[in-house]
Amino acid sequence: MITIIAKFNAVNIEEFKKCAVNVVRDTRKEKGNLSYKIYQNRTDPSKFTFIEEWLNDTAIQQHNNAKHFIKFLDDIKPLTDGKVQIEQLTKVPSVFC
Repeated sequence: MITIIAKFNAVNIEEFKKCAVNVVRDTRKEKGNLSYKIYQNRTDPSKFTFIEEWLNDTAIQQHNNAKHFIKFLDDIKPLTDGKVQIEQLTKVPSVFC
């Protein structure tokens, strides 16, 4: 399993949320998507974080090429400051996790 954390700074909060809700809905239907959620920062509502869980790299690649995801990226260009932070993570095996 691969976890992705993607952070965006919105300059138009309400329009960004509309786009985000659509991409979350469509992405959850994708094969290989285990979880896809969006969060809004409680103290700075312009900051949004997507937390995604994927089965494997193939699923991520298919998502990155999906029409709805490409449309989302195009739609949010004028709605964000252009700075995106993306991390891909894998879980550290442990008896405590």
